Amino acid sequence: MTEDTTVAEAHSRQTDRAITLVLFAVLSAVYFATISGITSSNDGSHYALLRTMVENRAFSLNQFDDYAEGNDIAVTLDGRLFSDRPPGTALAAIPFYVLGGLLPDAPSPIPSRHDADNPRMPYALLMPVLAAAGTAALLYALLRYLEIGRAAALTAVVFFALGTIHWKYGTVLYSHALSGFLVTLSVYLVLLLADQRIDGWSWYALLGFVLGSAVVVEYSNALVVIFTGLYWVWRARLRVLRELSATVLPWLAGGLIPAAFLARYNAANFGSPLRLSYVYAVNYPWAGAFATTFNFPVWPGLVALLWRGEGGGWCGGPCVNEGLFLLSPVMLLALPGAVVFARRRPAAFLLTSALVLVYLLLFAKHQTSHGFTGDGRYLAPFLGLLVPALGFALDWLFDSARRPALRGLLLLLAAGLFFVSLGRQMIHIGTSYNYTLDPAQLRSPLAHPANWPDILRAVFPNAPNLALLILPLAAITLIALLRMRRASR
Repeated sequence: MTEDTTVAEAHSRQTDRAITLVLFAVLSAVYFATISGITSSNDGSHYALLRTMVENRAFSLNQFDDYAEGNDIAVTLDGRLFSDRPPGTALAAIPFYVLGGLLPDAPSPIPSRHDADNPRMPYALLMPVLAAAGTAALLYALLRYLEIGRAAALTAVVFFALGTIHWKYGTVLYSHALSGFLVTLSVYLVLLLADQRIDGWSWYALLGFVLGSAVVVEYSNALVVIFTGLYWVWRARLRVLRELSATVLPWLAGGLIPAAFLARYNAANFGSPLRLSYVYAVNYPWAGAFATTFNFPVWPGLVALLWRGEGGGWCGGPCVNEGLFLLSPVMLLALPGAVVFARRRPAAFLLTSALVLVYLLLFAKHQTSHGFTGDGRYLAPFLGLLVPALGFALDWLFDSARRPALRGLLLLLAAGLFFVSLGRQMIHIGTSYNYTLDPAQLRSPLAHPANWPDILRAVFPNAPNLALLILPLAAITLIALLRMRRASR
């Protein structure tokens, strides 16, 4: 390798780091402008657990149980009330909530359903905002690692970040944003470790900690632990046995930290380290056992998740029973892209596609796909795993060697699919709980310029408070720049 080549590669890495930083900052601003406080019983339950851990140094909800609206709660045999959500989301939001006590108050009120007068509440919502933006940044790094061109990688991530429900769940205190970040980070780390792009016991300890934390955030992520472990064993083969103390043991040690917390949480609140909060869920008695939660026919569930469901729904608008490809048609590009992905990077394709398919089949059998909530949000943490296939599709389209007329037509189609997806996400957000958009008041077609002010006001209720994001982003930018400077030496 010549000196010129080395310099060019270093410059390329610096450019990618700069793009990643800008992408993270812009998406953080978009997501933060979209937040509308605590919007429903789901995020209210997470927030109630956060408040009681901070204020009461306890896990029982006590005076904060109203935030869960009598819905997402667990009541034990002795009458105590708990959140029926996994504890990881609330735990991760605590530092942001505490930090809010040191930072300026929001200049404009947030129309939160709960705790609207608490100046710390908007800062707690920085957790899902930064997690969702962080997922997008990780995906850009992953696509570049997979040798997808810079323009295609950036376009694919933007399509995903603004054209899927990742946007919606990057703005509320549900578990999905943090779960998606941890799933994406786990996959990225195991790919790097399997290819020996990174090495050392500390990386395996980090992977174990990230995987364990993913389970504390969402119990179904236990399957990610299994699949990434199998992938590592398959790719490493005899190296696992030869370097047990440098690979498996640190991985187990890292995972034991969040596992120990979850065991203590379950034992203290529900009587056993292995007994989950769902056993005592008030309004979802079926949630306490796998056999009663995932007990519906697969095919109708697949149709519901990928296209249109059976009705019902929770968000109050036209999006209530729309599946992935109806709500985000831009993701249809991932289907032909999967062929290119499988041909160019078969091992990585096997891991990501296996995870997507397993969770697609799993949640197709879940009650949510059969009229319970009527939406596909449980897939949100795993949609990022479709982005490499989307990136390979766009990389193929961006190849200047393609026939100009065909290439131009396909690029126009891709852009059209994205703008349709973007519009559908805005309607999805604007008609969700605690948002104010009334589709009956809009002109036809929806893209009419007269509708834009109403849609933008409804989708970005927190835009007047964007100044609150300056200090956290400045701190993150400074850290990133220092790391970039150190890496360039």
